[in-house]
Amino acid sequence: MNVGKPARLTLVLIVICVVCYIPELLGIRIFGATPNYWMSVAPDSFMRPWEFVTAMFAHSSIEHLAMNMVSLYWLGTMLENIQGKVRFAIIFFVSGIFGNIAFALFANGSAVGASGAIFGMLGAAAYLTYQRRDNPAIRGMYQGLIAMLVLNIFNSFLPGIALEAHFGGLVAGVACEAAIVAIDRKKLTRR
Repeated sequence: MNVGKPARLTLVLIVICVVCYIPELLGIRIFGATPNYWMSVAPDSFMRPWEFVTAMFAHSSIEHLAMNMVSLYWLGTMLENIQGKVRFAIIFFVSGIFGNIAFALFANGSAVGASGAIFGMLGAAAYLTYQRRDNPAIRGMYQGLIAMLVLNIFNSFLPGIALEAHFGGLVAGVACEAAIVAIDRKKLTRR
């Protein structure tokens, strides 16, 4: 298994995020709003549930987009190559949607970005590597993921960061991975 080979779904998600940022980059107004507003998640998004998905693909600045796309590439490549496209897609979308729901429930204002999904992928990868920590190579990966997770949790408390989306995505990602591990164990015991 080559964890570093190109992962198609990950690359597709990155392209979608970049394409969704083009109106923001060009200053194009969609529906008369600021470019990303129509894709953002906010407390009233329960009236427009598609925003729980669209907000994952919009970003507020080129730096926000770049940081999230580097994280998506790194974590997505690892998870997609280890677990396959379907499981990776489940982790990405469930984490992103639950992160956005958490933001809508517990925050004020609006937010955009793939950060909830990325926190979910980070949590899923940490859980997965924890389960396989007996392997020395994976143990090192696990320790690196935990350090990255701790650093990102501290960064989540900075002003302007969607803390609620980060933690909602993290919880959802760990829960998804725990379910995947449990299903795999159940399949192995049946053989």
